[in-house]
Amino acid sequence: MYLNIRRIDRDTIVIDFPKPVEIISTLKIASMHNSTSKSVKHAVFKHVESSFNRNDILEYYKEILSALNIDSAVVFLTAVSMDELLHLEGHLSEIVMTIGLEPPICINHSALYEPLKVGTINILVYVDAPLSKEAMIDLLKTVVEAKTAASCDLLLRCRSRAVGTVTDAIAVSRPLNSDGEILFSGMITPIGNSVARMIYSTIVSAGIRNGIEWLLRNCTGYSIDDLLTLFKNIYALAPVPGVPLEKAVEKARRILYKILEDPNVWSFIIAARELDIHGSSGTIPSLTTTEYNNDTVRVLADELIGISLALYVGGAKAMFSMYWIESLKKLGRLKYDDAGLYTDDVLSALLGSLYTLLFNKINEGDTDE
Repeated sequence: MYLNIRRIDRDTIVIDFPKPVEIISTLKIASMHNSTSKSVKHAVFKHVESSFNRNDILEYYKEILSALNIDSAVVFLTAVSMDELLHLEGHLSEIVMTIGLEPPICINHSALYEPLKVGTINILVYVDAPLSKEAMIDLLKTVVEAKTAASCDLLLRCRSRAVGTVTDAIAVSRPLNSDGEILFSGMITPIGNSVARMIYSTIVSAGIRNGIEWLLRNCTGYSIDDLLTLFKNIYALAPVPGVPLEKAVEKARRILYKILEDPNVWSFIIAARELDIHGSSGTIPSLTTTEYNNDTVRVLADELIGISLALYVGGAKAMFSMYWIESLKKLGRLKYDDAGLYTDDVLSALLGSLYTLLFNKINEGDTDE
């Protein structure tokens, strides 16, 4: 273990390097004397409120350094609690991270703006090996690639495929004056692969721990409560005699959670989201983005995915319930916001299955749960 990690207070953690290091970073190194040197002895992770915004960010860095009696450091700001700071050890390397997965960023972002001053995915890598300057840059690239791959696989919700969050920050360090014989540190090298695996698996695990509600929002744009609101509107149009609306919704909630325990259901949901990402980016052969955006009648796969999901979850009755829900959409009595061509039908399949399973449960005499 190379790094000394000190908890200063509730909001501040200082990382002491075993010896002065050279750093390549997406962050400007903070210095009390406005030095341009890239040599530092410390890194700082500082928790700030999510609403934090300072135009004089370099002055804020100096305030932090002054309070810590540190001359220079690379400073990571994050809305993530310092209790969630992660420390990983790998092949000749150590990584310190904080992971916040909101808000995602992608090429087709709806609004462009100057980045917020708060980091969300913050990654500090220390390598105790004679990396050349080129290898340091190679390793910085590798960290970005691993972080991007994890963000893609978590399907962070954005208008196109997400590559991370709006204020991710990365720093790669090695002992000062150790410019040496290691020329490469890409993902296929021992150091690069070790670092990439740790970063990828840690970010993915952090996302999975957020639970099915978070994953459902990423894939469909809807939370469980959002789906139940849609179900409530549907049920009000065709209620089961003797079962009031609120009781039906609570029973539907339990059924929905049960449905979402099935990996086969998630396979349909994830497939639809992936197809929407490809459709919106124009990477489905013979389907233009204009056709995709206009819900072209040439595409039947969206309906086939929905039908298959409904049949799997609730049988033929659920399929016909899905058709009924689709007719409500055409009549303007039901609308999904920004669901995507494929996810749109998956939502109808889920709602149709939910209605059918509830109806079956009640017909079997289950009215009191």
